[in-house]
This record gives sequence, structure tokens and C-alpha cells, in this order.
Amino acid sequence: MRASLLTATLFTLAACGSEKDSNDPADPTDPTDPPTADESARDSDEVASILTAHLRAEFPFQLQLAQISKGQPVDGFSVASGTNTAGQLEYTGSGVIGGLNIALVFHCNDGINEPIPYVPCDGTANHSHVKVTTSGAQTADSLNMDAIDRLVDWEIRDLLAGKARFRGPDSLSVHTSVTTDNEPADYNIDFTAVYEKVRYLAADVFPTFGTIDFQLSIDRMRGDDHRVFNAVGHLVYGASGVPTTLSLDDATYNLDLTLGKAVRQ
Repeated sequence: MRASLLTATLFTLAACGSEKDSNDPADPTDPTDPPTADESARDSDEVASILTAHLRAEFPFQLQLAQISKGQPVDGFSVASGTNTAGQLEYTGSGVIGGLNIALVFHCNDGINEPIPYVPCDGTANHSHVKVTTSGAQTADSLNMDAIDRLVDWEIRDLLAGKARFRGPDSLSVHTSVTTDNEPADYNIDFTAVYEKVRYLAADVFPTFGTIDFQLSIDRMRGDDHRVFNAVGHLVYGASGVPTTLSLDDATYNLDLTLGKAVRQ
């Protein structure tokens, strides 16, 4: 999955310096000169801002998926029930949020009996399994993100407790531009992520518990300076009152989950 990028509490993102081999200077994706420390720092700052904006943009969508899993209507979405190839109860859905086209396939389980049966997604189920395919474009804060191609396979636990908890894989390809010191940079980012116990407490609008592990592939063009590199990330959402921070290589950022911003300490 490749696109031309985008569109809590301790966020650790490391190893943002794995450059492609530069033995072939004729290859435009092979930088012949390594980045300076200042260039790497700027790249880290911009990647941190992009990831934070992306995460902030997805919070309302995650809560909507929890609503749909409980049989509650969500504006812009249509849902129909049916059966899968094994004859089990399964739902499909579709919707549009801004410039994003979203398709859903999901089912619910009671979480008690073995083997765990499929049950109606009517507000009485223990948890759901939701596969989401997303494509299109969206705006998060000041970032315009296009060429979005995303595939999610989340399990949403604790529906009955009203404390939706997300776990499972995610993959995203996205394009965006960032301007620092009046100099724009164009980013294409592919990542895979694994969500583990990312929890929203009742009435919360962003998570206050859980982790996300990222593997990122980044292609950045700033003027005629082209850089291709990889990064590994680890996000930890903290409880109320715990600072939200992001570590990226040797830098540490304070995250504002309300605004979706990352500021270097």
C-alpha cells in the first residue's frame, strides 16, 4: 500500500534515521548526502506533528464505531445486517465523513459462552470486531491530508461498560505538506500500527489508557532535498493528570490531545 500523507499518556517514537542505501546516485530515492542534525530534527518535528494530528482526527471516528457496534445510529452512516459465508450474523456499513469514504464489516460477540457466538449488535453485546476500509482526503487542524488509504481490523471491548477499548492492527498510507519557517515540505507516509487496550472512559473524547506500536516508512521532499527514512514508534496513553509526551529519536514533545499538536520540549 503506497500513497502520495495525511489523516496519549506517553508517546515514544524512535529510530527515525534508517536511510536507504546511497550506492546509486542516479536513483532519485537514494540520497547521496546524509541529513544534517538540523535537518533530521526538523523532520522529526514535522513527523511528530503529522502523527499527532492524525491521532486527534481519529478520536471521533473511534467513538462512532463504538456507537455503531451498540446499534446506535450515526449521522452519515448506513448499516445493514446479513450473514457471512459461515451463516453467522454479520453487518455491513458505509458512510462519508468529510472527504473520506468508509466501508465497514463487523459482528458482535457475547464474550461469555464458548465457543463465543455471534450475537446482534443491539447494545447487549460484550464486544465487536470491526474491519474498516477508508479512502479519500481529510483536514486535521491545519494539515490537508489526501491519498488516504487505510485498513483497520479492530476489536472493541467493554461495550456494555460504556468504556470502549480498542485493540488490533491498523495500516495507513497518506500524503500531506507541512510548512516550517516558511519552507514547505511534502510527506508521503506509510505505517502499520497495533493498538492495545486503547480505552475511552465514559464521556471522554480522547483515550486515557493503552498503547500503539508503529512501524513507519517516510518519504520527504523539501525543495530539491529528498530524504527517505524509517521510524519505529510506541504510544502510551496516560490517565487524567499524566502529561502526554512523544519521544522521537533524541527529541521529546508535549502533546496536546485537544488540539492535536506536538511541541518540542
